[in-house]
Amino acid sequence: MRVFVLTTGRAASTTFAEACTHINGMTAGHETHKGMVEGRLDYPDNHIESDNRLVWFLGSLDRLYADEQTFYVHLVRDPEKVASSYRERWHITVSVVRAFYHAFLMNRKKPDAETALQACRLFVDTVEDNIRFFLKGRDNWIDVRVESLEEDFFRFMDKAGLQGDRAAISAILNRVSNVSKRKGKRRGLFSRLQARLSSKKLDIS
Repeated sequence: MRVFVLTTGRAASTTFAEACTHINGMTAGHETHKGMVEGRLDYPDNHIESDNRLVWFLGSLDRLYADEQTFYVHLVRDPEKVASSYRERWHITVSVVRAFYHAFLMNRKKPDAETALQACRLFVDTVEDNIRFFLKGRDNWIDVRVESLEEDFFRFMDKAGLQGDRAAISAILNRVSNVSKRKGKRRGLFSRLQARLSSKKLDIS
């Protein structure tokens, strides 16, 4: 059996993989094949892979892995939060949303802050549409929402027929929830700063 986590990214995919290391009889990892060309989708038996780039290989996953031996997790977070998170990380060298803007949308010019956010929103919507289309008609999958991560994670385990150390898994998943609450005030301040920068059409190349 193999489990593939399909997601836009910026949706606790690293935490999900860490929690999966406490599932019995399964290996788990986050972006374990990053940088690979040959054998990019050759994952071992009894493995859980969490990698937001898997959404660009959906046709190949369908060809390589039979549904009877595969389970998919659609890891979901509020789309506006995902888009905002991606815009904050636009400057990163290996940026999937920047590649989307320049290569897929064929824009040569550097975007201002608002245009970059719009591109991030389109990226998120496009990836979500592709995942939903891929999963349509399949039964071997489940939605897991970041906003209800612990509850949905255990629903995933139950539907996939997996067992594990639920106490250890809960500790990992709740750690993310608690960090979010502690950072709430800082995020509010940062959001106000972003709004001021956006109004000035800041160049964020």
